[in-house]
Amino acid sequence: MRPQASTMNAASVFAASAMLLVCGAAAARTIIPIDQDRWIQTAMWSECESFTTDSDAAKGFSPFNGLVQTMQQCDDIFGLATASQRSEIGASSMTAFGSAASEGESPTEIQTVAASVFEVTFELPAASNLALDGVISVDGGPPNLITALIRLTGPGDQMIFEHTLVGTGGPDSQVIEEAGVLEPGEYTLYAYADFSWANPIDVIPLGEAFFDFTFVVAGPCPADLDGDSSVGILDLLALLAAWGTDPVGPPDLDGDGTVGILDLLTLLANWGPCP
Repeated sequence: MRPQASTMNAASVFAASAMLLVCGAAAARTIIPIDQDRWIQTAMWSECESFTTDSDAAKGFSPFNGLVQTMQQCDDIFGLATASQRSEIGASSMTAFGSAASEGESPTEIQTVAASVFEVTFELPAASNLALDGVISVDGGPPNLITALIRLTGPGDQMIFEHTLVGTGGPDSQVIEEAGVLEPGEYTLYAYADFSWANPIDVIPLGEAFFDFTFVVAGPCPADLDGDSSVGILDLLALLAAWGTDPVGPPDLDGDGTVGILDLLTLLANWGPCP
């Protein structure tokens, strides 16, 4: 019985150590958020109901999941404006989906605004690798009325990249893939989907815009999960403790959405001091 108890104690210690390592790895931030402005808003006005609006905004750096709508009925004309956003700021990643739309029965007598805005300013304490995968899309509306955008700026307002789509009446979308190295400093990731106000005489304000992206920042040694500037046994234990999960970023080192054998092989290939 004594050897069995000893084995159980060792297993308990191993599990507890692995959990502490995972928590420590999660606490080591690649992204240090400084400021944020994430919000959604809709507004409509007409001769029948004057001005009506609805809005919502993220509280601090917490996950944000919001939906707002504004409706108006003007005689036989019906209009609906909708804006939504789901966004999250993590230790080494940011994800967001935002949309803005207007619909109805040719509401030429109703003016419409809808917007979903994501803006986060953050600091990178060390040189880091970036990867952004996303899409922006617009559909409908007169020219220049509907816009979708994703942009990253760096120290001194340096433009790192910008992708913009403007509605021209039909559907259009753009797949975005960005990768590179960011030097230490302050950066701002900005995205919006916007349905600007429509002149009730000249246009029919119907359409939609959205943005959808995952932004991941990894240090120059992503297999160093415990942050000690070396890939070793503690990093291996942290990876094994997360086996089969689907984090965004480390320890999913190959970015396939699951911690598995390819991540283990990547960690082993980087064994030893970080470059």
